[in-house]
Amino acid sequence: MAPSSREVGAFSSGMRIRGHLTRNAYPGSQFFCVTIAFCLLIAATACRDAGAPTTGNGGFPRKPIKVIVPFGAGGDSDSFARILQKALRDHELLPQPLVILNVPGAGGTVGSRRVRDASPDGYTLLNLHEGILSSKYAGRVPYGPEAFSPIAATGRSSLVICVREDAPYHDLGDLMKAATERPDSILFGMAQGTPTHFAGLRLESAGGSAKFRFVASGGGARRFNDLAGGHIDVTPFSLAEYISFKGGGVRAVAYLGEERHPSLAKTPSAREMGYEVVMPHVQYWWAPKSTPDAVLQRLADALEAAMSTDYVRARLAESRTEPLFLRGAELEAHLATREGEFQGVALVRYEGLPDPVPWIVVLTAVLALVVVVRSIKVRRRIPETGAGGAWLYGARTLAVLAVYVFAMQVAGTPYSVATVVFIPLFGIVSGARSPLTIARLTGVGIVLTAVCFVIFTKVLVIDLP
Repeated sequence: MAPSSREVGAFSSGMRIRGHLTRNAYPGSQFFCVTIAFCLLIAATACRDAGAPTTGNGGFPRKPIKVIVPFGAGGDSDSFARILQKALRDHELLPQPLVILNVPGAGGTVGSRRVRDASPDGYTLLNLHEGILSSKYAGRVPYGPEAFSPIAATGRSSLVICVREDAPYHDLGDLMKAATERPDSILFGMAQGTPTHFAGLRLESAGGSAKFRFVASGGGARRFNDLAGGHIDVTPFSLAEYISFKGGGVRAVAYLGEERHPSLAKTPSAREMGYEVVMPHVQYWWAPKSTPDAVLQRLADALEAAMSTDYVRARLAESRTEPLFLRGAELEAHLATREGEFQGVALVRYEGLPDPVPWIVVLTAVLALVVVVRSIKVRRRIPETGAGGAWLYGARTLAVLAVYVFAMQVAGTPYSVATVVFIPLFGIVSGARSPLTIARLTGVGIVLTAVCFVIFTKVLVIDLP
């Protein structure tokens, strides 16, 4: 028997109600399931360092320690770090090995950013010389030693001011006289924003009216080629570099140490010539800010023990490096002195500059509020949602954003993983229902994450979590 019109109408109304409830309940269920999965991901990421110390050293280290060398493999800094790495391993000075990771780029600032933003647990360290100061006062980055916890200073040499063998400058006095009489005519080769650049700036400052024309020439090997080829007139080298280059037509006119070096007995220091310029080249070890003191002490103890081994002392003697070791208050005083020297010839000034962080936080909060308010207005125009649903939608949106930020900044979830999960999750909160739509959003998330990663890390040279 055919159903009556009333029964058909009741059935249709029931189906509409059922569909209405399903539409309202299904997104919530999706949101709940994906949120649980996301929280489990965060928990797994946070637990991977569950053995990391918080107040004491807690048996530190319990896993390998990553040391970022912010320059390419084979250079002075890389070689020095690997000398210490071998001594620590061979003499079993730490229960876990050091793993050297070369992260070159932007004058060492890509690597330094990575350590600055790392978890302060002692498992990510930075080996960086005065470049941490020169980058700050050249304007490459707005931070310096104050953004890290210093562990130790290990090994010291100084720069050597060199000219071509046939240059008319017999000593530093002749060079400075020429730079005074003919300002801006002596081509001073350097790597922009590095200690080699600041060596020239400090010579200018000590020389009164002396003025060089600075030429960006690159690393030591490149500067040697430019000097020997007549493209520049003068450049600094590390002592080890000079010893390897001196047979190729270059000559030292001054050593920027506190006194003459035994390997350069015939080369006076700049101080002897009346120019108060000392540019030591010290290898510093840094940890992220707020690393526990017990961890810093454990690392410093291991480095100090390594510096006293016969192997390290022999290798340092080969490279004409003084086996300096500083830690604690002595290191803090040393760094304060060095920072004052760089600050005196800074290319940028930081006094009085506003702190951008509070303004960024305020702007982000305002933009988030605008998004929530507009979303609520849109939802209110949908009859089946209502004001309660609109507020719930806004709360979910903020919750997803909060979880996304928490995952990267607190739990340490990599940017790529967090972003790929965040985009489809945000789409679900915004009303995505079908599996096909969510799959498409996931694909968009993968592509967008890859593109943003390339833009930020390769083009803008920003180190992502």
